[in-house]
Amino acid sequence: MRTKNLFIAVAALTLLSGRALVGVPAQDQDEDKAKAENWIAQADSTKALVEGVLASAIEAGAEEHPVASGQVADAQSWLGEGARALATAKEALAAEDYERAANVGNMAWQYYVKAGTAAVLAAKLVSGGKR
Repeated sequence: MRTKNLFIAVAALTLLSGRALVGVPAQDQDEDKAKAENWIAQADSTKALVEGVLASAIEAGAEEHPVASGQVADAQSWLGEGARALATAKEALAAEDYERAANVGNMAWQYYVKAGTAAVLAAKLVSGGKR
């Protein structure tokens, strides 16, 4: 009797939460897809911004600076991590695995933020902190 009551309670909670046992409602899928697309777009735009800052720092001589060169290397490493994560997020989006696409898209964005932090620091170091 307890097992039957437990099953009924779980089934009721599942239905009340808006997620039926047979799948995710279309509205939730649309929201998940929009969330994934948003993270991917944010990662793409952040990547472009960071690449510009890093190029500017390199142009100013950051690769030759004794400390800034390490920040350039860090930024390039984080850009690589971000590119791999972004490609994975886009693959997940194409496969309609929206939750994974959103999570990995967010991770890509975080990698680009780390790259941006290193790129800005490299630019500040090479300019003597005047930027």
